[in-house]
Amino acid sequence: MNQIMSMLLGTTMPRTNMPRFEYARMNGNELHETFTELGMPPYGFARIFGVKPDTVKKWLRGEQDIPPWVYVALSLLYVDGALGAARQAAAEHIKRDNKRPAMGEFPYLEGGDIMEGSDDDD
Repeated sequence: MNQIMSMLLGTTMPRTNMPRFEYARMNGNELHETFTELGMPPYGFARIFGVKPDTVKKWLRGEQDIPPWVYVALSLLYVDGALGAARQAAAEHIKRDNKRPAMGEFPYLEGGDIMEGSDDDD
């Protein structure tokens, strides 16, 4: 009934399946610049935030949209001490490194560096 009334009055009803917010998206160059400014390699971001390194590579190459939460997460890492806190939180949360099972459980807690690895580290 409301839809019919809206059509008769020349107004439109808001779409119910439309997302509430539209976000400005980071692009690959902006993401790369931010990683550089923070001194964070892409694989470090992937490990801290539980994203596959291949996904981060796709973001950097512009092959996949960068989700809105990435901008927010990176923005928070500029706060003094936040990057170290994020690394520590990830170390406490990463139970096992399946590429390096010999490291045992919680391999990055005791002196292990959450940034260890390389760009090819999946």
